[in-house]
This record gives sequence, C-alpha cells and structure tokens, in this order.
Amino acid sequence: MKGLIFRLTTGIAAVYHVILGIAMLVLPAEGLAAVKPLFLGFVVEVDPQLAMAGKFAGSYVLAFGVTLALLCARPQRMRALVVPALVLFGIRLANKLVFMSAIEEAFGVTRGRGLFAVATLAVIFGLIAWSRPEKPETPGKP
Repeated sequence: MKGLIFRLTTGIAAVYHVILGIAMLVLPAEGLAAVKPLFLGFVVEVDPQLAMAGKFAGSYVLAFGVTLALLCARPQRMRALVVPALVLFGIRLANKLVFMSAIEEAFGVTRGRGLFAVATLAVIFGLIAWSRPEKPETPGKP
C-alpha cells in the first residue's frame, strides 16, 4: 500500500512539474503569461527579462519532474533521490509559509489559494516522507 501511495504521489507531482517545465521552456512570453495563472494563481506581466528567467527556471522544474518520474518508475532503485525531493518540497513549503502574505499583497493572490498551495505541498511532502521506499534487508544480517 505504501508503495502505491509513493508512486501515485511522485507520479502526479512528476506530471505537474514536467508539463510546467516544458511550458516554461517552449511557450513564447505571451503564452507563458496566459498559462501562469493556471499554475501560480496570479497574473504576471512578462517582459523579456522575466521570460528569459522563466526559461532558466523551466529547466530546473523540468529536471525535477524527470527526477520525480524516475522515483515513480523505479522507487527502490532510485530511493537515494527521495531525500533531495523532500528537501526541495520542504524548502518550497517553508517559502510559501514565510512569504504567503507578501505574495498575497504583491500579486493579489487570495488567502484561500495560498492556503491551498501550502496544504498541497504539505500533503505531498508528508506522503513522500511516510511512504518512501525502505532499504531492503539483507538476509542473514542483523
């Protein structure tokens, strides 16, 4: 059961990150501005500098999505990648908590949308931490 929960959680997170990463890399600035509200919950004015920064960020988002896909596909073999995934989700969760008021004020994000993002990150972090694959015990060793 834990294995299924782990695979579902990492699989859903992988799909989200791969789609977002690809969108950030291939969409022009106008397309990126249209897609961002779906993922982030707020509208951003995309100028050429922000568009280029988005391309760089998209590379990292895509790489993280591929990492999560590897975890989903081969959890036991790739279990060393669980700790970096948890660290990233933990940092993102702390970031959301610390800067939630600033994000609400600067971008007009509703409190409900901010709390939904915090809850989603907390659930993903918790499910991955709870269901992570254990190192198999070697027979005959204590």
